[in-house]
Parts: sequence; structure tokens; C-alpha cells
Amino acid sequence: MNVNLIINKKENYVIINIEGEVDTYTSPKVKSDILKEIEDYKNIIISMEKVKFIDSTGLGVLIGVLKKVKEKEGKLVIISPNSYINQIFEITGLFKVFKIVNSINEAIDELNKS
Repeated sequence: MNVNLIINKKENYVIINIEGEVDTYTSPKVKSDILKEIEDYKNIIISMEKVKFIDSTGLGVLIGVLKKVKEKEGKLVIISPNSYINQIFEITGLFKVFKIVNSINEAIDELNKS
């Protein structure tokens, strides 16, 4: 039940690396930390490369973040080369909702698209 967020601020976007588990217990921290960054940035990259587990509460946080980003007319890109996390997005149908890529370079390319 541990989660760590590493924030890497760039000029036009922020990269948020999530490590650990995103569940009922850790979701409030994940949500508040990401929402703080949305105050200053409208374009967000969330790396889930080191996420070991995510439950419905964690998915709800991501949906809430997406809504906030869209309100600011920004973009949210998720990096997930993790087969477990990709399977969760597939099963829930959220792969249709989020832009999910395999690498930081792909994520930056997505942000740069008009």
C-alpha cells in the first residue's frame, strides 16, 4: 500500500511518474498531487511504467484528472508499457478514453500534435 509520485516539470508540460500501488488507500494522495500540477500545466504525461496495481478508485482518479485537463483544453497522455496495466485499460474499455503510449518520446509526440 505504498505509492510515490516523481514530478518532472518541463516548459509546456509536466511528467508525473507513479510508482507502486494506486488503490483506495493511496488514491487521495495521487489525486491531490496530480491536481496540484494541473493548476500550473494543462498538458500532462502520466507514466505508469512502475505501477504494480490499480483498482477502480485509481481508475476513477485518472478519469477525474482527464476531465480537469480537458476543462483547461489540455492533453493527457499515459505511458504504459506494463502489460498488467494495459490489460486493465482493455478490460474496462478505458483504452478508448485515454491516449496510451509505450514511451516518453511517443507521449511528447502526442502532446505536440495539434
